[in-house]
Amino acid sequence: MNCRELITFLETEVPLETAEGWDNPGFLVGDKDKEIKKVLVVLDITNEVVDYAIDQKADFILAHHPIIFSKINKCTSDDFLQKKLLKLIRHDICAYGMHTCYDVCRMGDQVADRLNLKEIQGPVELSKSHNEKAFGKGIGIVAKIEDEISVGEYAKKVKEAFSLENVMVFGNLDTKISKLAVVPGSGRSMISEAKSTGADVFLTGDIGHHEGLDAVDMGMCVIDAGHYGLEQVFIDDMKDLIRTHFSDMNVITYKAGNPYKVV
Repeated sequence: MNCRELITFLETEVPLETAEGWDNPGFLVGDKDKEIKKVLVVLDITNEVVDYAIDQKADFILAHHPIIFSKINKCTSDDFLQKKLLKLIRHDICAYGMHTCYDVCRMGDQVADRLNLKEIQGPVELSKSHNEKAFGKGIGIVAKIEDEISVGEYAKKVKEAFSLENVMVFGNLDTKISKLAVVPGSGRSMISEAKSTGADVFLTGDIGHHEGLDAVDMGMCVIDAGHYGLEQVFIDDMKDLIRTHFSDMNVITYKAGNPYKVV
């Protein structure tokens, strides 16, 4: 299959127009006329992932996080990012990142399915994009929790649903919760938005010391599942989506897990 055909499919399912203005999603590295036989789906394009792609003879890496975020004025082996880009180019491997357009279009539904959430009330924050494809969509989800439960017990459900070794909880573990706000990835800048939805618990990642304390003072518990913890749903979702549409495409994944270890 031609690379352009794959790009067209990806951008039909997850339109670039739905991305946040600061983001840099889309086709970032490679030859659009290249024939694609094997796709590697990952969360991040690390050195380890690039080496795996080379070893597996992948033609195209589909990542959640874009490998290029800000302007690059040169491309040399003196810089770790540019060195990765050179390696991809040298081995004729294309790279595509989705990020916030995926967050807006598919992430919420995937997380809701994992948690078996039924009463979805909308996003935590509506998309700032004025494009009609983003209308009514946004970052995160707000949902009712069917049976009142303590935040400590719900944290255990999150661990089980996402196969996590641990999560962090801010607030009294015995606090009863009934309404959930979820922002996969980093939610430290969305504490106020989550609280404004009426949620009594915020499930997210990358919460710092002060943000956690602020949330509790606002009357809202926080479950921090890490940045990887919730966003990992991207990998299997996009693998299945591509396989369903292109039955003859070889689609593989690389699940690096959390980039840190708790000792």
